[in-house]
Formats: sequence, C-alpha cells, structure tokens
Amino acid sequence: MRFLRAISRVVIGLTFLLSGFVKIIDPVGGGLIIEEYFKFIGGGSWHLLYQTLGIALSSTEMLLGIALLVGLRMRISCKIALLFISFFTVLTLFIAIFNPVSDCGCFGEALKLTNWQTFYKNVVFLFFAILLYNQREKFIPVAPPVWEWSFTGVYALMVLSLSAYSYRHLPMIDFMEFKVGTNIANKIDSETRKEGAVFETTLIYTKDGSRYEFSIENLPDSSYTFVDSYSKQISGGIAHMDFAISDRDGHYVTDSLLAIKSPLFIVSSPFLDRLSRRAAERINLLYDSLEHRDAAIILLSGSGWQVSDSAAARYNLKPEIFHSDFKTLLTFNRSNGGVVYMSEGSVIKKWSWRDIPLNELDGILKSDAELLSAKARIKEQLSAELTAILLLIIIGVMRFICKLLYIHKPEDEIEEGMRSISEDSVIHDI
Repeated sequence: MRFLRAISRVVIGLTFLLSGFVKIIDPVGGGLIIEEYFKFIGGGSWHLLYQTLGIALSSTEMLLGIALLVGLRMRISCKIALLFISFFTVLTLFIAIFNPVSDCGCFGEALKLTNWQTFYKNVVFLFFAILLYNQREKFIPVAPPVWEWSFTGVYALMVLSLSAYSYRHLPMIDFMEFKVGTNIANKIDSETRKEGAVFETTLIYTKDGSRYEFSIENLPDSSYTFVDSYSKQISGGIAHMDFAISDRDGHYVTDSLLAIKSPLFIVSSPFLDRLSRRAAERINLLYDSLEHRDAAIILLSGSGWQVSDSAAARYNLKPEIFHSDFKTLLTFNRSNGGVVYMSEGSVIKKWSWRDIPLNELDGILKSDAELLSAKARIKEQLSAELTAILLLIIIGVMRFICKLLYIHKPEDEIEEGMRSISEDSVIHDI
C-alpha cells in the first residue's frame, strides 16, 4: 500500500502541475476556456471576470500539484485534490453527453482530448484521488507546520509571478495554430477553396438587455454596445475560416495580404476600444519606424468599424485598419496591440505591445526570415522547458532537504490532530 500511495501522489501531483502550468503560462487562453463555459449557461461578456477565474483556477491546480509532490499539508491537499477531480469528473461527463464545447481545456492548448477521452481520464485519476484521500493520515509531514505554510506561500508567489509575466508579455510557449513557423497561406489550404468565395462579417451589439446583429454596411448608432463578431461564407466554394480578413467594404482580402512579398507587420487588437494609450503610442512609433523601410504595416481589429474608427481617432492610430474575428486575433497574438512579423505568408516572430523591437528593426529586416523564425521557436521552447525543469528540480530538492533536516516526532501527533480538525473546518467552509 505504501508503494501505491506514493504512485498515486506522484501521478495526481504531476497531473495537476502539468495542467496548471500549461494554462498559467497562457493566462489569456485560460480565461477564454472559462468564458466558453459561462457563455454556454448564458453568461455575459465579462472578460475581466473570466480572466481572473482562469488565473485563479490554473494557479490553484499548479499549487496543488506542487503541494502533493513536495508533501506539503497532505491532509488538506488530498481532500482538495479529491474535490477537484470529483467535480471535474461530473463536469466532463456532462460535457461528453451534451457536447457544449469541443474541448474541455484541461491542458490548455498543449494537449487536445475528445470529451469522452477527458472523462475516461478523470475516472482513472479519481481512483488515485480516492486512494490518496483514504491514506491521507499515513503521510508523514516533511516539515513543521509553519515551514510548510511558508513554503506554500513562496510557491504561490512563484506561480502568480509566472502568470503575471505571461499576461504582460506573451505565452512562454505558443501552442496555438498560428505559432511561429506556421505558413498561414498553406494552412488556408487553397486547393480546397474556389476563387470567388464571398464572406460576410456579422457584428453583435446589445441595447437595453437585447442582442442585435448588424452587417458592416449597416451599423447602429452609438446607443448600441458592441459585444462580439463572427465571419461566415455566404457563397463560393469550400473555404477555411481560420484567418478571414475583410476591409471596410466587407471584401475578403486575406489572400492579398498573405501574397505581399515584402515584410509585413500585423498589429492585432481583438478589442480595439480597450487599447491603452501607451500601446497606441508604441504602435505609432512602429509605423513611423517602418515608413521609410521596405516593410508594410496594418492593424487588424476585432471590434466593429464604429468602435475601431472611434479608437483610431482617439489615439490617432496610423496603420490602415482591417477587420477579423476577435477570437482569431486572440489566437494570432495573445496581446491586445501585439505585433506579428510575417514574410511571404509565414509567421516569423511575435511580440506583445510592450516588447515591440523599435530599436532592432534593421537587424530583424536584414536577417533571413526562416532562420529568424527557427531561432525564435527554439528560444521559446527552451524557455518553457527550462522553466518546467527548474520547477521540478526545486520541488525535488525541497522535498529532499525537508526529509533530511526534519524528523517527525511521535509527540507531534497530538498537535497534528488538532491542526487536522482545524483544516477540516476550513474544507467544510469551502
């Protein structure tokens, strides 16, 4: 039983650590997953709330995985682990039956499972979680209670710092379909799409609690509030809508943009009305820097034209504006005001608006595009892998040092029992 208990601790701990890590390094994606669930039950467009809930959930998962692997507060950790897995087992069964979303998002964008695969996975993990719960009294503390709580606090700060860094910049590793190195022109798969395909963009607004749909040619007045948009093909052959871009007249211009031979810098803003003044200033500085170089720059907005024009006038935005679906833009670049450098239809490099390389443009434009793309991808993967390895090393070293320096005394059992009662009351309150 001791061996099975150890296996269960490692399996559940690594699962929570991996699940939390791939979402914590992509906090925007975590928020989108939460938003999908809330929209299914009729939730509104509360992006900040969903973002906060996504960060809180992934942080808790990652912290719980660390606690189980190190052996911190095992009585309460085993209980929380069982609560988590029990809840998600029921939830994923519901998702598998009714199929409200195509992917539960358990491992973010890193690993995609079908809804039934996710449910079966949770059933297996539920066995280990129940075993851990039943064996929770058998775990010997690795340090005095004050030390364990202190370690937990330090790990929590590490997790939140990692999330804050990824939110302010870009995901440490990009698992999305438009990651660096992707040739979007090939991805659209022109062989299955006939020339002459026509797309229509529909903008969704609200007023007095009701939702309304408008075309680009027939926009409402300022008393309506923009909330969403989507594009659909209305005629022509089969076409993929992964990267549909339209101009002010609603014409589909993706092919023209991807056919540009000179370097192309695309500024993406899923929510142009939320663009900060500092981001707008850096975008204009980029425009000025590229104006006298052999490079083009455009801005893709996920907002309606009325909102886009208002934001452009407010910040005096200089790049020409085109429109795309805001979800596509969030996949394209996680930053609201982020920049993507493209060459002949391929994604070469990405930056958040905070990291726009204003002083490095000459070197970037002179470098071989494919080599620059390869270096960016390698650097991205190494950063994520080294962070994950370092985290595992810290966990292993911490557990070894605690085991080496701390000897749990039998007389501590009474005190541990009192703390267990206190922790039980915490769980009951939760």
